[in-house]
Amino acid sequence: MPLFAQNVITRKKNWQLQVREDMLYKKAKGLQKEKIYSASRMLESFTDAPVSATVISSQTIEKTGVTNITEALRLAPGLLVQQKTNGNYEVHIRQSNSLGGLMQDVHNQQILLIIDHIPQYDYLFGGITWETLPIDIQDVERIEIVRTPSVVFFGGMAINGVIHIFTHVPQDNELKINLNSQAGVMAKTDNPSLANNNLSGAHRGDLSFGLSDKLRFRLSGNYHFMNRSQDEFFLLSENRNVVSDSLWFFKQNVPQTNLNTTLARESLGVNAFTFYKPSDKLSTSAQIFFQQSQAQTIYTDDTLALAHRKSKSYGINLNTHFHKFHLNISHHEGEKDYALGYSGNNFNFSQTQASLNHRFRYKAVDLHSGGGFLSSVATPTRPIDSIRPTQHQFVNYYTFLKANFNILPKWRIMASVRGDKYEQITPIYLSYQLSTSLKLNQHLIRGAYTYNEGAALIRQLHQQTTRSVLPGINPNKSQSFELGWTAKIVSNINTSITTFYSNLDFNTVYQPIVNQGDAQNYRSTLVQAGTTARLQAWFNKFQIEGFITLQRSAKTLDELQSGDLQSTPQFYGGFQLNYAGFLSKLNVNIQGHFYEGYQFNTTYGQVYIPTRMLLNSKISYKVWQKHSVFINVRNLLNSAQQEYAFADTISGLYLFGININL
Repeated sequence: MPLFAQNVITRKKNWQLQVREDMLYKKAKGLQKEKIYSASRMLESFTDAPVSATVISSQTIEKTGVTNITEALRLAPGLLVQQKTNGNYEVHIRQSNSLGGLMQDVHNQQILLIIDHIPQYDYLFGGITWETLPIDIQDVERIEIVRTPSVVFFGGMAINGVIHIFTHVPQDNELKINLNSQAGVMAKTDNPSLANNNLSGAHRGDLSFGLSDKLRFRLSGNYHFMNRSQDEFFLLSENRNVVSDSLWFFKQNVPQTNLNTTLARESLGVNAFTFYKPSDKLSTSAQIFFQQSQAQTIYTDDTLALAHRKSKSYGINLNTHFHKFHLNISHHEGEKDYALGYSGNNFNFSQTQASLNHRFRYKAVDLHSGGGFLSSVATPTRPIDSIRPTQHQFVNYYTFLKANFNILPKWRIMASVRGDKYEQITPIYLSYQLSTSLKLNQHLIRGAYTYNEGAALIRQLHQQTTRSVLPGINPNKSQSFELGWTAKIVSNINTSITTFYSNLDFNTVYQPIVNQGDAQNYRSTLVQAGTTARLQAWFNKFQIEGFITLQRSAKTLDELQSGDLQSTPQFYGGFQLNYAGFLSKLNVNIQGHFYEGYQFNTTYGQVYIPTRMLLNSKISYKVWQKHSVFINVRNLLNSAQQEYAFADTISGLYLFGININL
């Protein structure tokens, strides 16, 4: 018995030491378990990704207090995220947003957003209308950001990278209800035209339950109402600001074009998810959604820089995995008005896509093949005249093949190729990627070369919104080289460094109305080189993270080496400090986002955007079980400053909220 008692005490001490060690490094160990799909189109450990990638977890989103999905992207290295009006952002991955052109085209057209394998690109607009997403941050399980050009896996609009959002899947059959509501006002400033006392808020909720281990459901909804931070509009024609109650002197149709001059964003989304898994080899998930939204954003004629954009849509998404096949089908349709009150901007649209993929593994070789199609159709609700097109259609067929080789247990080579055929274009566009990685103890060294081709979208010169694909136009092309290093320095400190060089060549064609002149073809080039570094550390109750991108962008290599580089920030990044303590009830988070000043080029002249440092903070406290209250402050220092040309000056936003988990 004494020997047995001694054995119990020894095991108890060992157990206590192990528990303390797990508590000390639990978040670092959790990082090892993070998975990523979009880096190689197969689920793998995040630390083994062969290209530049980042995963933002739902836990990180909750701690930082970001108000929507686009703001959450500020938590990822290598992304430049700028706010136009309160709650409305523009997102860039290693890209210049100020190469010139019409104001309607001054947005990122070369980035692709995907939700549960479903592309969200607006082919008529030529980009992503972020406020029209039906899901919100309470639906997000993780956000995967791939900064390497990703056309070879996800299509021609991913020339600068891809953002892939995966939504929550219920893990048990219990009925669970989550409610989150926050509201507040803009901060006061010295400028009387800035800030107002009107409430802004974001409200969201979801419930999940299961009828059995094979059949589960999830319902979610969200509502955002954000007011502008100022009561002024920028007059492009006179290069100055005017207060909203004087707009009728300059625009006779102000009541139609600016229905609510204080509104920045209002959006509503409802989702119903179904998950059915009859066996280990067969699973199906389906989503039905509805959304309606309006936002005041940069999109204009020659009078005001801001215009209201309005949308209403619904659709269904289906993902089926059976054995080694993955079938994906989606359809959505609705109506969009890209600029209320302006002719030629209101369209009915529908988009359908389907894909089928298959994986085959033989010894050390993993083959992944697939193909699919996408059709996007837009029809003006009120045709302007008989000579302008009455329908705009984008049809794309594609196939791809990926081969993954493990020549040695720790040496990996991945080669991928893709072919795209567009209905209006005869030649087949080819894209390919070659990457390799080598694991040495806790270090991963990787390199990648990517060549991408994507269709150029053509705009009708005398219409606000009209895009199509025309034959005879050279495709958008890009080449990218990367070299990266990821390491776990000690058990609770991780770091990564990526050096990149890219060369983009793309075409912007403004096609005149029939018989009214020749097409105007603007060929743009962009050369970029830089380094992105990230450091993460966990010390018991503290989490520290910082990242920065040093980047140079120019139109030519000679200009990159010796020119006056002002068109994009030469450094930008962010950091995050998190403290979790007081019996796991208190969480304090401070998050920062910064960028160097840069010059914004448009047809209306050059605008200098000054250097910016934003501090945000969220303090939450669990009052009972999992229920918590919190204070959420965006722009903590209330540094009222413009982030985007001709857009609003953004002041601080102070929110108070409650989170209920049943």
